[in-house]
Amino acid sequence: TNAAAPDHQRAPEDTSEYPDSGQAKHTDRSEGEQVSVVLEVPEQPVQPGMQFPLTVKFKIAPLWEIRTIDAQPEKLATQLELKLPDGFQTQGDWQVPPTGRSMSFDSHPVYSGEAVFQRTIEVGKKVPAGPCSVTCQIHYQACDEQRCLSPVQKDLKVTVQVAEAQKVD
Repeated sequence: TNAAAPDHQRAPEDTSEYPDSGQAKHTDRSEGEQVSVVLEVPEQPVQPGMQFPLTVKFKIAPLWEIRTIDAQPEKLATQLELKLPDGFQTQGDWQVPPTGRSMSFDSHPVYSGEAVFQRTIEVGKKVPAGPCSVTCQIHYQACDEQRCLSPVQKDLKVTVQVAEAQKVD
């Protein structure tokens, strides 16, 4: 006998679009068939003089891979280029995910699965309060064992909210 499935409550439809909403981040995403990319910054306002993490997450389909950020020739490398508002500056280099080995004949280093890059951004002490746009130009080429797709270049943009500077007595 086929027992009927239990009649339980379904979650409201609109929750599925925001799986990360509990983490309160401003995000922009590029959805691709083989690779999707998300740019994230924390949602809470940042004080002038403070730092915040900026994260770029690649989700790479099974059996696909992208080149590392130091790959040669450079046009094949994954590139992350930040365009920061006045008064914002990067601290240090990108923290890069661990690499794997390509399935292609020369086994060059690659990123596959989920690859997360993070960089620290500092907000200058004189940055006025209000929303500021941070853009990351992302360049990558997805390959599988047999072939590579055309390189992709995307601009992802997020808004960072700068808080009023704390008055120091």
